[in-house]
Amino acid sequence: MKNTLIVCLLFVSVLTFATPKVINGIVKDATTLLPIESVSISIETSNLGTISNSEGKFRLVFSGDFSAIRFSHLNYQIYNHDLKTGETEVEIYLEPKSFQLNEVIVRSKPVKELLADAVKSSKEKLEKSIVLNTYYREFVKINEEYSSFSDGLLDYNIKRKSGASDLYVNQSRAVKLTDAPSDEKEKKRESFYLYDVRDAVAEAYNFKNIKRILNSTSYDFEIETKTDDQGNSIEIVTILPKENVEFHLYMGTVVFDAKTKLILEMDIKKSPKHKIYAMDIDIVFLRFKIYEEDRKAGYRIDGEKYILVYNQNKLNAYINFKGDFEDTFEFMSDMVVSDYKEGEFDFDRSKRHKERSLFSAGNHFTEEFWKTKNSILLNEEEEKILSTLN
Repeated sequence: MKNTLIVCLLFVSVLTFATPKVINGIVKDATTLLPIESVSISIETSNLGTISNSEGKFRLVFSGDFSAIRFSHLNYQIYNHDLKTGETEVEIYLEPKSFQLNEVIVRSKPVKELLADAVKSSKEKLEKSIVLNTYYREFVKINEEYSSFSDGLLDYNIKRKSGASDLYVNQSRAVKLTDAPSDEKEKKRESFYLYDVRDAVAEAYNFKNIKRILNSTSYDFEIETKTDDQGNSIEIVTILPKENVEFHLYMGTVVFDAKTKLILEMDIKKSPKHKIYAMDIDIVFLRFKIYEEDRKAGYRIDGEKYILVYNQNKLNAYINFKGDFEDTFEFMSDMVVSDYKEGEFDFDRSKRHKERSLFSAGNHFTEEFWKTKNSILLNEEEEKILSTLN
């Protein structure tokens, strides 16, 4: 009887440990009570994490006996929430950081060089031999109408210094409009993808957009130092396109840690004032113009580790595939790192994803991973969009 009781207790213990725990919640500004987007939400003493959506909502799924959740954002105080027994829903209020008054700081280098140093430090620090377990999703619009949605659990196996990686799709979901393409031209139109899912990590690793800006003479740079009450400082570099330059230019900000010189966030987009100068590329069978190009990425410093947290992209382009279609396309993608493993691992390279889009992977899932795994929750508007697609 005693042995039976011990076995039962061990069985219950194993089940408790193995059963995933799910925490749903919302993150708000403690002062304004408004939701906070892109809050990094992670489990203490683990690599697991996710981010909040545009409504501040999130879902965190984990197994194991963890007791605290960490909430961090550049503009807010870090908050550690101690989990209560049986707790499944939380409402988190983050206190805005109180920054000290700016003082006049004499820089030893021009701002452009300081930004170049931050790019160099960040590239060197990013883990190179690593597998990033991610949730990825993409929306596609054609002529202002949503045409498809896809998402999945993707592994990026990074071995090279450039951040170039092999992509493996573990599970995927693909949804499109009810009306199937009626001919070959329509099929070609719907299969056209300007953005490449295989490059989602490389672009955030190699900082190519910032490098192009640094190599140009068409920009001015401004810098501001912000120091919080704990003495932690960040540098905010604002990229300003010169107004007299008649060329398609970018604008945005890059935030890096003042002490480590590691980039924490970059937010780069095409300058609205220079939109009229969008390059019109016309080759034998294709003509295209890129009107919008927004790229945003966030990074986290975990002790000695420096990790990519999320990468977001939006492209709007006019495409004339001569003889086949002439349309305006909009591609939107979000990727969040839900876990990672350091080191080199053996993958069957014959199974790596070889297409530009995730949509091409189709519907291959063993569970409703968008509900059972760490992902970026759809906001109310996106839920409505998805409900119109089949």
